[in-house]
Amino acid sequence: QTPPSKAKIDAEVIRLQAEEDAQAYARNRQAEYPTIEELTIALYDTDDKAALEAKRAAIKKKWPKDNSGPVE
Repeated sequence: QTPPSKAKIDAEVIRLQAEEDAQAYARNRQAEYPTIEELTIALYDTDDKAALEAKRAAIKKKWPKDNSGPVE
């Protein structure tokens, strides 16, 4: 086997970086989303569920999928 050329390696690095950058919004959202404990409590309390849904909506608005966030 012949090793890949430097150009092929560079192209793959660029592709992988673009893929990583495209998911930045997801990592930012994950850091701010409610904890498992908060989710569990919200399953049994209507007021907590409404607050949790509002919090998640605010996070999604702050970190849009087009990676233009944070949007305050």
